[in-house]
Amino acid sequence: MTPTSDPVLDARARAAEFAAGSTPTRESHPSTTRAYPRPGRLIGRVSARLAGIAAVTAGALSIVIGVLQFLFPQDEDPTIDPRTRVILAMFTISLWALAVLFVGLARYARSSWGAITAATGTVLLTIGTITSAVNGIDLEFFPAVAMVANAMWLVGAIALCVSLVRAKRVSLWLALPIPFLQVPLLFLSQVGGGVPAGAFLLILGGVLVTGRIEGRARRLAAH
Repeated sequence: MTPTSDPVLDARARAAEFAAGSTPTRESHPSTTRAYPRPGRLIGRVSARLAGIAAVTAGALSIVIGVLQFLFPQDEDPTIDPRTRVILAMFTISLWALAVLFVGLARYARSSWGAITAATGTVLLTIGTITSAVNGIDLEFFPAVAMVANAMWLVGAIALCVSLVRAKRVSLWLALPIPFLQVPLLFLSQVGGGVPAGAFLLILGGVLVTGRIEGRARRLAAH
């Protein structure tokens, strides 16, 4: 308000501004609401639909692998036969799909380092699966690579799970199983562990593709 020479008019003008809710002397403060979806070059490229498709891909392949390994268990022979090469190829694709899924889930987490770590671990593990499939035998460096990759996958998955739970944008029953996927996919693979893991991934992928997680996250962000 620009002051005038008449104090009566000035008082009336101030009263009118107060009645209208104008507060010229108070500075507006920026909103502290967390942006949604979370910004980031890598995260922004993986939409909910793409993450869902990746989860469905990993889930379907995991079920097929689980059935094959249950029906045709591998023996102690280190040589990789043609059927095992096909399984390794499918497992490699599923690991890449899991990496995309992890990065996509970072959109709904408080931080992205867990998702990036887990995704890096699954991609690193494919170095071993690809070289084994190509050479027909596990190379000498495979155990070391697998150890580092599995550790990154596990630590990253745990961090991603905690971050998702704290953000409360993904249901608990979808977030909590994520760190346990390694158990059936790796350690119980010979007894068909890929089947239950794949079933969970199919459900998670379906929820992502249909937009249910996206809708839940937007509703919570709007409050």
